[in-house]
Amino acid sequence: MYSRRYDGQLLTFEASGGLINSSLVMQDRETNSYWAIMKGEAIAGLKKGTELAELPLGKKMKWKRWKRKHPDTLVLSVNGTEDGQDSYRSYFRSSQGFRNTMARDKRLKTKAPIFAFKLGEQTYAVNHKHLAEGQSFSLADTWVFLYRSASAELFHSTAAFQSGGKGIEKKDGQWVDISSGCRFDPDEEVFDGDTESCPKAFKGFDTFWYNWSLNNPSTELLM
Repeated sequence: MYSRRYDGQLLTFEASGGLINSSLVMQDRETNSYWAIMKGEAIAGLKKGTELAELPLGKKMKWKRWKRKHPDTLVLSVNGTEDGQDSYRSYFRSSQGFRNTMARDKRLKTKAPIFAFKLGEQTYAVNHKHLAEGQSFSLADTWVFLYRSASAELFHSTAAFQSGGKGIEKKDGQWVDISSGCRFDPDEEVFDGDTESCPKAFKGFDTFWYNWSLNNPSTELLM
């Protein structure tokens, strides 16, 4: 998820109809700039070169799980109906990307599911298979903790947190932030404890390797 506010201006984004390396390019109405979501910046128009401000928000999960967590949720629909067709079935079953796009970087398979993020000027990616039941990474002066249940569906969002403390380690079968003592709850996918000192939600998103690597060729692969 990205912010809409840049240089004090609130922008209205919409699909441009264009793609770059098979990845979505958005367009804003106010400056007529084009924003590549996988590159994370405007690639044309008045805002060219402006980096998208990523927000550590947004979760993907099944409706039954969301409803259990938020029972009063209202559903937006068109004429009270829901499209029951699975329009992406063939895409997810294919080993190739959109319109047969293939990854040029062969460190992972084209459709390998990853969690990708940017820290400073460096881009990173982690294969989902390395995140089953949690993994922590020491990157510069930041600890990044990523978690996926071993039974998580492909589209389920990776839980991501960062801490500037002494590290996030697994003790007695539970992930703990050493500095704050906050413990990770795998059911709710949050750290329990003093909310001011616990690890904070971290930006990044889940995608396929070809989407990310074609737009970010200098990505460091973590494992």
